[in-house]
Amino acid sequence: MIGVVELTLFKKAKINKSKTANAVKSFFADDFNHYLNLANKHLSDISSPTLDPNNVGGHDDRNHADEKIIVNLDAQNCVKAVDHTISSCSYPSGTILYLYFVRKIPDNKIAERLGYQSARYYDLKNAALVEFAERLEYWRQIDRASIEDLRVFDEVKVI
Repeated sequence: MIGVVELTLFKKAKINKSKTANAVKSFFADDFNHYLNLANKHLSDISSPTLDPNNVGGHDDRNHADEKIIVNLDAQNCVKAVDHTISSCSYPSGTILYLYFVRKIPDNKIAERLGYQSARYYDLKNAALVEFAERLEYWRQIDRASIEDLRVFDEVKVI
């Protein structure tokens, strides 16, 4: 007999924390800088009031095509969603994410700054990565960002 594979999203959902943490790391390593560039934003704009939803990247004396404006607006929404997500994370998750991904401070310096031993810090960082992925799901919808869902779920087999 062939079983049915079911992905549950609420009470019985089992998030794969390791794969989810890797998805968040990959997002920041591969995609986020692309969104910043397209949005004409910088890392220093994160957690800064300069994220103006009405700004389309400034005026550079060129006539932009509709597609470029749409791409730019979507990129701004993605940057805004990341900013909102980091800001909404609990302590110390938000602090760890901000210092590591935005300020580019090495792990050992963050652990020292926050007063954690190395093993404890890495546990907290992995928890922060999962919390980011879970909270991003809310903010990407609110900010209408095209970022993919970074959560990775284990499959639940139903026979």
